[in-house]
Amino acid sequence: MTCLHYTELQLRSAVADDCASLAQLAKSAHSHPWSEAQYQQSLSAGHYCWVLIQGDDIIACCVIISLFDQAEILDIAVSPARRRQGLAEALLSSVKTELPSEIERVLLEVRVSNLAARSLYRKLGFSEDGIRKNYYPAQNGMREDAVLMSLALNDTQS
Repeated sequence: MTCLHYTELQLRSAVADDCASLAQLAKSAHSHPWSEAQYQQSLSAGHYCWVLIQGDDIIACCVIISLFDQAEILDIAVSPARRRQGLAEALLSSVKTELPSEIERVLLEVRVSNLAARSLYRKLGFSEDGIRKNYYPAQNGMREDAVLMSLALNDTQS
């Protein structure tokens, strides 16, 4: 596995002992976060889960499920205190190189209101493929659309 060193950061696969920290990260990063049990279930199901570590702290994570030649990003989180420092871009770029060679396409969904994430995904080569109406719960009790995005890996994997 590639080891990402970015100002003393390390990328590694998550382990079961990380699930409580992952849930704490998600709670700080998302309005509707995953629970510790959801991370445990994801790891037990064999999903790929990478964590970005600084010192003893998990500061970012990415969870991906794969099926045949496609992978879907189920969760990505960066500590709010560490946002806008290029960590999500570094994490996704590194994770992309860790995917099995048979993966040809990466899919994700993102809140329509998450303009920063959408901009980052476009910068990384993702295209906006469509809208899933009323997909996400919103804090005000309403629903929010999801933007469906994809990235064709083809020759982009190193």
